[in-house]
Amino acid sequence: MSKDEKKLYKNMPLGKLCSMVTKPYFGALTLKTEHLKIEKNFSVLILLEENKNCTQKYISCALQIDKVSVVKIIDGFTKKGLVKRVQNPKDKREYFVELTPKAHNILPKVHKTIKELNDIAFKGFSSKERDDFSKAIVKVYHNIEHFPSSHVIVYKTKKKISKSI
Repeated sequence: MSKDEKKLYKNMPLGKLCSMVTKPYFGALTLKTEHLKIEKNFSVLILLEENKNCTQKYISCALQIDKVSVVKIIDGFTKKGLVKRVQNPKDKREYFVELTPKAHNILPKVHKTIKELNDIAFKGFSSKERDDFSKAIVKVYHNIEHFPSSHVIVYKTKKKISKSI
């Protein structure tokens, strides 16, 4: 990395640096899994694979996806035969989202692609550096998870302007 790049990246907001990684990474992931017809919603399938009795509300909270988008994603996956909604036997008003065998057949391909892309992204990193990075990014997330996730709302009053954070 050149001296100019170091200076540029040093002063760049963390969110911008993360988006600079996210765009090409998810672009490549989407392209490499295009034949699976799951678009960019791999995370929902992975969450459902790793957690039982997930509601749409849980998916929304866990993955920071708005509720309307979660409904659209689950509806799309249902039409493709990847998930099904199952009524909670303890609360008839609630439904769990479960993977179908078709989704279980797709997920190893998704995991393989993620591993390949992670290996490229972490080229030159030791196992410890990869682990440290993962721990650090999760720690950063926990430090800022209470921040507004879409926009900063500016409230204007006669006396002053206050921002929500």
